[in-house]
Amino acid sequence: MRFNKLDLNQLVVLDTLLATRSVGRAAEQLFLSQPATSCALARLRDYFEDELLTPVGKTQVLTPLAQELAKPVRDVLLQIQTITRSRPSFEPATSERRFVIESSDYVMSVFLTEVARRAAIIAPLVQFDLRVKSAQSPERLESGEVELLITPEFSTVSGHPSEALFADTFSCVLCADYKLPGGKLSADQYFSASHVGVEWGGGRRITIDAQLLSIAKRTRRQDIIAPSFTLVPEFLIGTTRVATLPTRLARQLALRLPLRVLPCPVDIPAFAEKLQWHKYQERDPAIAWLRTLLREVADDMPPVDAQTASARRRKVAA
Repeated sequence: MRFNKLDLNQLVVLDTLLATRSVGRAAEQLFLSQPATSCALARLRDYFEDELLTPVGKTQVLTPLAQELAKPVRDVLLQIQTITRSRPSFEPATSERRFVIESSDYVMSVFLTEVARRAAIIAPLVQFDLRVKSAQSPERLESGEVELLITPEFSTVSGHPSEALFADTFSCVLCADYKLPGGKLSADQYFSASHVGVEWGGGRRITIDAQLLSIAKRTRRQDIIAPSFTLVPEFLIGTTRVATLPTRLARQLALRLPLRVLPCPVDIPAFAEKLQWHKYQERDPAIAWLRTLLREVADDMPPVDAQTASARRRKVAA
C-alpha cells in the first residue's frame, strides 16, 4: 500500500535502520537478507532525496533529516501496533501475551516475584520478559521496546502516564557477626566505615541514597561497588563493611542470610516507585489488566513501619 507515493511497508524498514544505524543489524532484526535491506535503503533514499545514513569512520550516523524522522516514524508504528492489538477485552486465562517490563533487581525481588506468582494462577500462559533497567530505559520506553517501566519518581520519563506503586525507606545492613558498641550504628561510624555501594546499568548510574547524600555534601568510603542490589550481601558476610539498601529488600535478605538490619543513622528521605507505560498503550486492555494486577500487589504490601513491627516480633519469638 502506498501513501503519498511511499510504500508503507518501508516504514518498518526505515524505523529499524534509524534505530540500529546498520544495514547488517537491521537485516537481522527484520529477518531479511542484507542485499534486500540495502535495496530497501536505496528506495528510501530516493524517496526522501537524502542519504539518511552516512559513514563516519567505521560507523554510520543519521543525517539531520533522518534525526527528524526517527521519532515520528516510531510514533506512527506504535499507533499502528496499538490498533492491531486492540480487542474489546483481554482474557488472562487464555492469553499468551508477552509483557516486557524493566525495573531494578530490587523491585524484581520485593515486588515482581509476587506479581509473577499471582499471574501464574490467573493467567498461566502469560509470559514476562523482565529486564534490568539502565541508562537506556527511557529510550526503550519511548520506542515501545519496553511496555512497562518501574522506576523511582525522580527518574520517570516525561510525556508518558504514570502512577505510584509503593514506597520504601533505607536501612543499613551488616554481617550478623559484626559487633557494634552498644549495638547501634552512629553517624560517625557510618561515614568512617567501609561501604558496599551499588552502581547499575551501562552508564554506572548511582542509587537514590547516594544522590541524596551527595546533595547533603557527605561522602562515604565505598570500597566495593556492586552492579546490583542483590549482590551486596555477598560482600558483607564475614566483613565489617556496611551497606545502605531499601528497607524492604534489606529485611527480605536478612530472613535467609546471616545479616543484621539497623536503622540508618543518616536522615535519607523515603522514596516511591512508580509505574510507567507508553502513552499510546493507554487503551490496550492487556496493559490495563496488568496495571490492575500490579496495583493490587502493591496495595497488599504492608507499610514499611508495619514490616518493622513484624520483624521485631519474629526476633523476640526466636
